[in-house]
Amino acid sequence: MLPGAFLTVLVATAYVTTDILAPAHRTSEAYAWLILSIGVGQAVGTALAGRLAEHELFLPALPAAGALFTLAVLSVARPGHIPRPVGRHRHRI
Repeated sequence: MLPGAFLTVLVATAYVTTDILAPAHRTSEAYAWLILSIGVGQAVGTALAGRLAEHELFLPALPAAGALFTLAVLSVARPGHIPRPVGRHRHRI
């Protein structure tokens, strides 16, 4: 239930980030890739959780596995990298 509570915020942030980072002439393609990645992630996560939920010992390990995967992704991310906005929504002075 807890991840579902943050899903709307996560997806909205992903759309805003995509809009900022994608060049103006490539936003449709960027949104398509975003939707594809969300759909594939949900499908793989659901399939994996379904398979692992059949085993009593793996059920308590699912949150830990998700946390470890998130930690692995964040450790590979470039710290301090702030991309320059190239999308349509730029701050005007």
